[in-house]
Amino acid sequence: MAELTEDAAASAPSWLQLESIIPLGGSDEVTAAKITDLSPDTLKLTYPELIVRTSARRVGMKLKHALDIATPK
Repeated sequence: MAELTEDAAASAPSWLQLESIIPLGGSDEVTAAKITDLSPDTLKLTYPELIVRTSARRVGMKLKHALDIATPK
């Protein structure tokens, strides 16, 4: 595994940020749709097991899952 440079390590999200729930879409600065470059509907259809319902009308996804989808494996 490659070592992170000091700059990359400083800007990498903490474990707590990776566990946070971000909205699928909308006008927020950070959304799963912006990170993955997929629409919220595509995320719901393709990755239903990763979707988290935060209230009756709000759905989101953990930041770590959005980054996994966006990063080629």
